[in-house]
Amino acid sequence: MRLIDRYFLRQTVQPFVFFTLILTCVIWLAQSLRVIDLIVNNGQSARILIDFAVPLLPQVMSIVLPIGALAAVIFSLNRALADSEMVVVYATGQGRLSAIRGVMMFAGLVAVILAVVVIVLMPIGQQTLRDRTAAIQADVAAGLIQDGRFIHPAGGLTVYIREQNGPEDMRSLLVHDARDPDEAVTLHARRGVLTNSAQGPRLVMFDGMAQRHDRETGALNLLQFDKLTYDLSAFMVDPDDRRRKPSEYFFWELLWPEETIDGAPLSDRQRARFTSEGHEHLTTPLYGIAVVLVAAAVMLGGHFSRRGYFWRVIAAAFAGVGLRILGIVIQNAVKSDAALWPLMYAPPVLGAAVALWFLSRGRFREVDTAPPPTLPDGARA
Repeated sequence: MRLIDRYFLRQTVQPFVFFTLILTCVIWLAQSLRVIDLIVNNGQSARILIDFAVPLLPQVMSIVLPIGALAAVIFSLNRALADSEMVVVYATGQGRLSAIRGVMMFAGLVAVILAVVVIVLMPIGQQTLRDRTAAIQADVAAGLIQDGRFIHPAGGLTVYIREQNGPEDMRSLLVHDARDPDEAVTLHARRGVLTNSAQGPRLVMFDGMAQRHDRETGALNLLQFDKLTYDLSAFMVDPDDRRRKPSEYFFWELLWPEETIDGAPLSDRQRARFTSEGHEHLTTPLYGIAVVLVAAAVMLGGHFSRRGYFWRVIAAAFAGVGLRILGIVIQNAVKSDAALWPLMYAPPVLGAAVALWFLSRGRFREVDTAPPPTLPDGARA
């Protein structure tokens, strides 16, 4: 590797690490807010947040890495232009493409990292995240045992516990079951215990009263009880009984799916979504190369300017981001028509090809190197 290649590679990797860390923290925090809402609403402890935040990281990295690479290339090339480093490089007789071989090596490195993250780590992370989400939603005990809050495990059902010291010691319980308006009942109890049996969870209530309103006669029927068992098995959700999303599959499972998924035949719409997600796994690493080359082509276009390169920076940012947005638009179109999948490769491949063609167009002259005009004999400059 040439010394100049190592220099440009180092100058690009350093801001890339900085931008990636900053963007990862911001987007990771924003994504974790949804997880916090799920944890709080289901009565889970705060320590479980780590179990949810880690599987989110590959998805965050798939968004951050291309943006961080784009920002790093713009930053490094803008500094090289502003400090006249590119003028020195061009003065040695090198063209654009030869001058930024270190930047192209950086693009290949980003593509490899993206391939590992998107093709391997992201499906594993998504599957782990959804498995843990289903397990939390199936945890009836944690969902019900929340003192001082009205909990609604299902439509028409309300549970309130004034004070609790765990599932075996709950005080002042109220259960209002109006799932069937004609058979609505309200249960009060001084004490309660949550137990698990072979048939599912049971809420055992002691020393209480059941109230039922007769809608035909308008009478209020009261029934005192010493012990009453309320069946909660109807509100249980089997964490293993769920339909997997396309993001949980590896790309080979998406591109060549089985005829039945989770016991149901694969519909045309599901097949289109699988096709879109599978090719998205393969095209995302290509954007790591495309956005870098497009940004480099824009930054190295034009002539030397002592006023700076602000508008060139803006144009490079819009070109890189616009290329990625175009890919997302095409991916959404493939979700409706799987036959359009070849178009998903057009933005990164064509963008990289056009950028390479522009960068390879001979030597770039930042300054006018033509010889001075010849003056007539006896003339004074």
